[in-house]
Amino acid sequence: GRVTVTSFAGSSYQFDQANFTVTEEMKADFRFNGYVVLRRTFSHKEMIKLTEALEQNDAFASNSYYVGDGMKGRGSRLSIWRHPGNDITGIVGRCERIAGTMEQLLGGEVYHYHSKLIMKEAFTGGSFVWHQDYGYWYQNGCLFPDMGTVFIAVDRCDEGNGCLEVLRGSSLGSH
Repeated sequence: GRVTVTSFAGSSYQFDQANFTVTEEMKADFRFNGYVVLRRTFSHKEMIKLTEALEQNDAFASNSYYVGDGMKGRGSRLSIWRHPGNDITGIVGRCERIAGTMEQLLGGEVYHYHSKLIMKEAFTGGSFVWHQDYGYWYQNGCLFPDMGTVFIAVDRCDEGNGCLEVLRGSSLGSH
């Protein structure tokens, strides 16, 4: 069934900076559901720094493009980059909390495929048409779905403002 980012029952874990480890239960949830939610991966202070960096760097807006939602006549702006830089966004993508966790969940070394910033205007931003990321990955030379997506909500995400929704197991091709 469809699961929203606010519910994710059974696959939600809290990050604990001092004691975090990827457990066998977490790996099993990832294999069965195709996702896990790791809440509070970054502290409030770290999220403030990330948000400030994103909002104060004009490069994200100036290098973005418009994507219509195809349904409601609205859209959002996207900024995509393929090489993690030495700024905070590059550090986030390469840090142990992200890359190390993904290596353990996927069972091997990972690399940075791309980063994407989605900029949706409050109450007017468009939605994204249901899709499966693997279709895009395949078109770009990744023949197997042995990849992961890391979603970091910079602003509050809930069902009222368009949170992420996933289909349990859809990334696995087995459900």
